[in-house]
Amino acid sequence: MGGVGCGAAGEGDVRDLSVLSPDSRIKNNYKYPSETRMVVGMDQHAFGAVEASYRNGGRAAIISGLIGFAAFGLLMDAVLTRVSWIPSDRLYLLFDAHDIGVALQFLLLISVVLGLRTLSRQSQPGLNKATFAMGVGAIVFVVLFVLLGIHSKIVSNGWYTFPQGIFGIWLIVVNWRLSGSLPGWLRWLGMIVGLGLALVGICFVGLCFVYPSILAIPAIPPESMKEVNSAANTFFHQLLFYASFMGVAPLPIWTFLTGFQLLKKRR
Repeated sequence: MGGVGCGAAGEGDVRDLSVLSPDSRIKNNYKYPSETRMVVGMDQHAFGAVEASYRNGGRAAIISGLIGFAAFGLLMDAVLTRVSWIPSDRLYLLFDAHDIGVALQFLLLISVVLGLRTLSRQSQPGLNKATFAMGVGAIVFVVLFVLLGIHSKIVSNGWYTFPQGIFGIWLIVVNWRLSGSLPGWLRWLGMIVGLGLALVGICFVGLCFVYPSILAIPAIPPESMKEVNSAANTFFHQLLFYASFMGVAPLPIWTFLTGFQLLKKRR
């Protein structure tokens, strides 16, 4: 009995010593060079992907902002110089140029959404897949409807303002949730812009009740539409004017400043 006990103890000592042998300690505490290179390579790849997301998103945001400034200038020129219900050839040219600018402006915003998604992963709660899909989907429909509405050939050139309003709601949600990733003043600006864009989208819905022919496909030209003089028409057009200066006009400013924030994150 005692001998068996000693033998067992001795074997246990041998096993303990083998665990403490230099070869075992190297195997247990250190990775093989190939494994180390693999881990380092994966880390570098992940870091490079994050840096590229910030870089692409930041650059796209700045360019989008510049295009947005130009597009809003064209819109204001067309609106403030319009003197009749039926647009002149010059006004059609301004509206078409504005629509192309908006399409490019929002197309570039897809990279900005990707950059903000990467940024949101640095703090909780971040952006889930549904929120991310909502932003990208709204942008896609803005671009689609604004291109289909050029010269009001296929759909009315106001259709794009509805998904633009959904994008405004997305802006409010995203800026609220990025509390630990963006400066507070920039987040508040984004939420104000989002509210303005949402109001523009609501104005489109209201004007559809005033002018049901707006929903016609193909679009009915203004020459075939009769201007409606009503309290509802006046209200929604006045709200549209102020909401545009609340959301459409400062959107390029928010985009431009957000671009610089994303570029700072990559350093």
